[in-house]
Amino acid sequence: MFPALYDALQSNWGEHPSRTVNNLCNFKGTPEQCMYHMESWEHQYGWCRLEPDAQDYVEMCFAGKTLQQALERFTFSFCVDGCTRAETHQIVRTRVGASFMQHGGRDNDWRHRAWTMTETIARACYADEAKRFADEDMQTVNPYPSMVNGRNVCIRNWKPIEELVGAGHTLRREIENYLAHGKAVYSALVDAGIPWQDARRVLWMGTQTYIHCDYNYVALKGVLGNRLEHIMDWEVNCVAQLMQREVNMKCPPLFGKYLGSSSDQVQKAKWAGLESWPPDGKWPTTPEQDALPRQHTPEQMPYFVLSPEAMQGGPVEWLWTNGKYPYDKIAQPDKIYGVDEIAERRK
Repeated sequence: MFPALYDALQSNWGEHPSRTVNNLCNFKGTPEQCMYHMESWEHQYGWCRLEPDAQDYVEMCFAGKTLQQALERFTFSFCVDGCTRAETHQIVRTRVGASFMQHGGRDNDWRHRAWTMTETIARACYADEAKRFADEDMQTVNPYPSMVNGRNVCIRNWKPIEELVGAGHTLRREIENYLAHGKAVYSALVDAGIPWQDARRVLWMGTQTYIHCDYNYVALKGVLGNRLEHIMDWEVNCVAQLMQREVNMKCPPLFGKYLGSSSDQVQKAKWAGLESWPPDGKWPTTPEQDALPRQHTPEQMPYFVLSPEAMQGGPVEWLWTNGKYPYDKIAQPDKIYGVDEIAERRK
């Protein structure tokens, strides 16, 4: 693989084609002897056949310091399962160097598909339950908590939720009833004879689906450059992190070495000039960027970060945030949202 890449990169410079594909292993062994070391990526992909200066030139290509067309020969295929329609609407925006095959709603019955609750809504549900249980226990009126087990709640005005929910109910139960009613409507339409392709329009963007994605390396680098920014929608950001993890686990190190967000590549908050979202806190910002008005607060963008160990192939472990990069966290807290406490109170 690497000798073929190097030979292609030399096309602009030599009178005759470069033919490093015919080189022997730099350990001076025969091709047969080299085969005994195939468990090593250096031998498996022919890196061992390149001289040091040729290896440096190949790395320059991955680093974006020479022509990139040769990298289009490398194609990556992903199956993203359990994602929502909202996420796939974003992921299919890539048109050049990418192709997609998605689980369709036109010829499939979606009445049994799961639904994903976002982190902001989940935190609101737990805050709502914490207040209501406290009111019952204390026989008094308590304020809604602004933080649940270290997680900031982004609700600034509870009045609309109180008017929606009413006494004796919870926000979570309202959402569950809403979803159950929506599925009942969808099922009734399908059973009555409405085609799936039309009935699907009453479903929600949070309905789970799956999609197969193919990218060449140049396209993948561009996709991850955007989607690994933590100011992106949290779900597509998580998918992008898992994609990079797969590359790190299954490809030679050069492939993952130069993948990252556009901010990672320049080591500064490249998108901090956008007024929609506050910077994610991973890279430095300028005083001018810090002074910009923002349409959202950090509490409204609680994203997740894959732990460094997981990114290198360890077990998947997500670090939660309150909208700022978790430099202070090594592992997730033992308790999440106080679920154990709520379950005990319900008993």
